[in-house]
Amino acid sequence: MKPKPSTTLAIVGLRVEQDLVSLRRRTRVAADKVGLDRTPARGLAAAAYEVGRQLSAHRRDVVAVIRRADGPSLQVIFRITATADEAAELSARIEAAMNPLGALVDRLALDAVEGGLSVCLMALLPLGAVQRNGAIDEAEETQSPATKDPPTLQDHVRELQAELEETNRGVVALYAELEGQTQRMRRAEDRVRMLLDLDGVEDYAICMLTPGGDIESWNAGAARLFGYEADEIIGRNVDCFYAPSDCEADLPAEDLRAARSAGRHESEGIRIRRGGSAFDAHVLVTPVRDSRQALRGFSLVVRDVTERKRMEDDLRRRAEELAAANRAKEDFLATLSHELRTPLNAMLGWTRLLRMGKLDAEAQERALETIERNAHAQEQLIADILDVSRIVTGKLRLDLRPIDLPPIIDAALDAVRPTANAKGVQLRCAMHFTGTVLGDPDRLQQVVWNLLANAIKFTPPGGQVAVALARVGPNLVITVTDSGEGIGARFLPFIFDRFMQADASVTRPHGGLGLGLSIVRHIIELHGGKVHAWSEGPGHGSTFTVHLPVRAVQHAEVPHPGQPSLSGVKVLVVDDDADARQVVSATLSGCGAETMTVESARAAMQVLEEFQPDVLVSDISMPGEDGYTLIRRVRALGPALNELPAVALSGFAHPEEQRRALTAGYHSFVPKPVEVAELTTVVRRLADRRAPPTDPL
Repeated sequence: MKPKPSTTLAIVGLRVEQDLVSLRRRTRVAADKVGLDRTPARGLAAAAYEVGRQLSAHRRDVVAVIRRADGPSLQVIFRITATADEAAELSARIEAAMNPLGALVDRLALDAVEGGLSVCLMALLPLGAVQRNGAIDEAEETQSPATKDPPTLQDHVRELQAELEETNRGVVALYAELEGQTQRMRRAEDRVRMLLDLDGVEDYAICMLTPGGDIESWNAGAARLFGYEADEIIGRNVDCFYAPSDCEADLPAEDLRAARSAGRHESEGIRIRRGGSAFDAHVLVTPVRDSRQALRGFSLVVRDVTERKRMEDDLRRRAEELAAANRAKEDFLATLSHELRTPLNAMLGWTRLLRMGKLDAEAQERALETIERNAHAQEQLIADILDVSRIVTGKLRLDLRPIDLPPIIDAALDAVRPTANAKGVQLRCAMHFTGTVLGDPDRLQQVVWNLLANAIKFTPPGGQVAVALARVGPNLVITVTDSGEGIGARFLPFIFDRFMQADASVTRPHGGLGLGLSIVRHIIELHGGKVHAWSEGPGHGSTFTVHLPVRAVQHAEVPHPGQPSLSGVKVLVVDDDADARQVVSATLSGCGAETMTVESARAAMQVLEEFQPDVLVSDISMPGEDGYTLIRRVRALGPALNELPAVALSGFAHPEEQRRALTAGYHSFVPKPVEVAELTTVVRRLADRRAPPTDPL
């Protein structure tokens, strides 16, 4: 006989707790009867027990039907009589609890049916169980009810004992399952506690928020960062960490909305500590969801990045300063090229005209004056560059001695007067101080000359430039005032910076490298003073004031010898550059010296004993053997030349070069270009130091 499409195996009404145990046992018995494997049988029984427990917790009229259905399958169907509203409410209550049970059965369905609610649990039967199920059906049909023996007391006891054993097995399995879940929960709690309470996470504030943004947990790092203890902050909203302006813009809620929609939200901004102090924060907000992806809250991680932001701002500022310095350097190099080529162009042009021999006497005089003026201008440019190099390396030195400032100012005025007269600028001077101060006369004259030359350059024809000297308290004040172009307010704070010019374009009306005023400031600061600039703006002229501290010093007369005579002095000149040799030789010969010139150290050694000079003048930089090699070879010749006075010439006017020359054996050092008075004075002094030969008895 073929099996019926559907066969009811048991019906259990769920009224008390024992009915749930009976339902589970009968499901297992039905599973064994229809040939369901052990694992799906246990899953179906466990799912039936849990669904029955959930339903009976809300209603007392639940009926469970265990049946074998076509498919073939074993089903447990729960029926609840209820109205449509009651069925909908009950379905909403138990749906979430039933979803995890779907893994235990092949099908789980919760449906609203006419007159109530239906829950169906299904486990599919293996194919080998079909024939046996048919045999069972036939046996049940052929056995009449009259032939079945009524259950005895022993049958009831046996059934009860089987239920107790089944219950015991269920309790043991449930206990094992609960123990496993407890261990997993304990490990999860340990991880959360370590995350929230770890003292080593000093830089991170970690807390949990409710979906509305209220604080639920608080770690030690958060307490250190924000200054709140856990009992002070838990329950408050996260907007207490935002600035008032951010709260008005609804930024706290916007951050939570962004995290909820994107899965995370990372940002940087200002956050507020306890007491109102602010700091730069890096903030990460992450939504926390349950197994059904319902929002349970947010995790908030905050880190103080104030120091990092400060370093970034510092690096950005330094990068901007470097970029500005690089632009200034490029402008300076372009200006330097122009300023060096301009006098060279004039000198070369007039030199070519002189060589052509087509100039009359007046034009020749004008050519020589132009060449000399441009040579001095180029010399001044090079001197400024060297001074800046010494300033940058900290090797600019002062020769301090008691001096009177009025003669120094007069000398500076005499130096700039031809330029002022040629331009039509009137010079005025008022000096009300006659005391003696401690200073470097050459450097202070350089300061006054620079200020006067700068004032004349920027004063139009018909204007005035005035210099004044006065005593104001403990300071000596030199004031240079002009009626020229003036200084704009934007450029005035940078007037003493190196390479700075108010107009650095190729169309600028005035030349120069922009170094003069920076050299002035450094020289005055080395004297312990200060220099200031003031202007009411373009078209209103400018005023520069120099403040020097007045120190009590003893007055000492400083002799100013004239150009000495070198009559009777023999000088050997060594230089690989023919023009330089001729200039030095002509300078010394013009003062009466007997000179011999050679082009190399080797040639000097060949003529040294024959010529027997009183003074050796040698260039340092020469091909082959330089001046250092020459002086060492001279000193090695023996007692006769050990004390031969020697002067080193060099275009490298660095103090280190001077020290190296003196250490090598030279007695004096003269930088190029050579000043006539300086070289003749040095040669005369060294010649006088050499002892005259002893007359024979």
